[in-house]
Amino acid sequence: MSRPFLSALLALLLSGCGSLAGLKLLAPETHGLESVSPSLYVEIGTDSETRRRLLEDIDRAEHAVEAAYGSVQSHPVVHVCLTESCYATFGGHGSRAKVYGGRLILISPHGANWHYIAHEWSHAEMLSRLTLAAWWSLPQWFDEGIAVAVSDAPENSEAHWQFLIAANVPRPTREALTTFKSLSQWDDAVGHYGEKKNQERKAKGEPEIRPVYTAAGHELRPWLAAVGREGLLRFIADLNAGAGFASLYTSHSDPTTW
Repeated sequence: MSRPFLSALLALLLSGCGSLAGLKLLAPETHGLESVSPSLYVEIGTDSETRRRLLEDIDRAEHAVEAAYGSVQSHPVVHVCLTESCYATFGGHGSRAKVYGGRLILISPHGANWHYIAHEWSHAEMLSRLTLAAWWSLPQWFDEGIAVAVSDAPENSEAHWQFLIAANVPRPTREALTTFKSLSQWDDAVGHYGEKKNQERKAKGEPEIRPVYTAAGHELRPWLAAVGREGLLRFIADLNAGAGFASLYTSHSDPTTW
């Protein structure tokens, strides 16, 4: 096997992919996708205007990641499905987008915009900057909160947070949010707070809710504003040097934001 193939395979394994379907992204052209550029594959039959827009979305997402991290070290290949059947082919069930390690991004028909590309790219960028030990110790809620802040998606905005409060929608407290440390704990919370039932709400004409992702963004936006880009980079460097996450984060947190 080639080194790039082995690296991509390791990335898939590190991502926690629970389905062998994700391995199909290693050979996208044999599973219904075609190359638009070295950084973009789309479902066969995608029209030229959508291809052009997606290339622009990738550029905009890259700029968002660069603005947050100061530079871009990761260069994931984006794979966009415009039908649910295509998305399911690659293991994309019950989500809008997925990232496999730092190399492969999978986008669903509902996430085909720069916001979701930037969200997943932020995960890839964080992974590329951390040692394996530091990455393993990084709580999922923090990684997700950074990605929400970088992506600036309206679905997870401060305006949506205020909507959740006004509508009295159950949402995690700050204390609860910080217990969602593993991917499985995060996924359980997303289900518990009803984010997995948005298709049912949409079918009934009800507004969609995203309490968990929005709570993470609500927590991390003021933190990023406080520490700035250089602070985030120092934070990452300190994690790589073996500093504990909790003490590093607490020293910069402002509980009055809740």
